[in-house]
Amino acid sequence: MNRTNTITGIKYKDDPTIFAWELANEPRARSDTSTTVLNNWIGEMSAYVKSIDSKHLVTSGVDGGYKNNIPDVNPWWYNGNEGQDYFSNNNWSTIDFTTFNYYDDTNRF
Repeated sequence: MNRTNTITGIKYKDDPTIFAWELANEPRARSDTSTTVLNNWIGEMSAYVKSIDSKHLVTSGVDGGYKNNIPDVNPWWYNGNEGQDYFSNNNWSTIDFTTFNYYDDTNRF
């Protein structure tokens, strides 16, 4: 964010053409099914980004896995196995918007 664009001479944090910062693309913490590790990292990093650049939006980059504790509902994606909890991960005051990735699993392609 403090890097200066060599063409425009504008620091990225001051560049009006930048929409937002994404903390990571589809972050995971598979070793922590409680989802605490990733959630705390998102809170810490989004606050850090905002401390450097308050002009741009921030998103976590989490793609949709969450923890609902319902055993019969897709246990891989919806019980925290990826270390994500979509709702908690995006509930920080330093997260401005969310993203969700949909992957069609019908194998039609």
